[in-house]
Amino acid sequence: MIDKPSISWPRTAAIFGMAVAACVIDLVSKELVFARLSEGVENRSWVTLVTLGAPGTMEPVPGFHLDIAFSRDESGRVVPFVNHGALFGMGGSQWWGNAFFTIISLAAAVGIAIWVALMRKPPEWILAVALGLILGGTVGNLHDRAIHGGVRDFLHWNYLFDWPVFNMADVFLVTGAGLLLLHVSLMPGEAAATAKEPSTGVSP
Repeated sequence: MIDKPSISWPRTAAIFGMAVAACVIDLVSKELVFARLSEGVENRSWVTLVTLGAPGTMEPVPGFHLDIAFSRDESGRVVPFVNHGALFGMGGSQWWGNAFFTIISLAAAVGIAIWVALMRKPPEWILAVALGLILGGTVGNLHDRAIHGGVRDFLHWNYLFDWPVFNMADVFLVTGAGLLLLHVSLMPGEAAATAKEPSTGVSP
């Protein structure tokens, strides 16, 4: 009789705990940023947080600067920069963009949660971190799509490349995806090493 592998509750709990933390960081950062932006901000579409190469200036420079991007409503009041599409603005100009990506996000969040809950053996830590970050980022942006009709983006990175405006959920999603790819790339070596190890199971 072969022993059935038990669920690794500590690592499974760590995945959901990391997801909750990532989601909270994303939502709190959005609320704080847009709550503190004054209506008296100069007539710009961004406020520089960090700049290198041009101390004391708010003007864009051909170097590193991290900005908070925002937009204004018809009355001139500062409002969040809302992306109705996905990363890089995909589908953002289409009426169906937010609805389509809301469904995709919901399906992804539910799928990952079910996968984690049904795991029968401890996932590698790199996989656990990747899943936690991806789940948290997905839920954070899903909240925005359901409540605000689009994702609230505010971070603008301009170093070597003028990156599209993003948020902390996007940071977690990209980092998680990178770790997931790293995990997949390491799997063949791990599988080969496991195959060489003697079997500890009991034959029926």
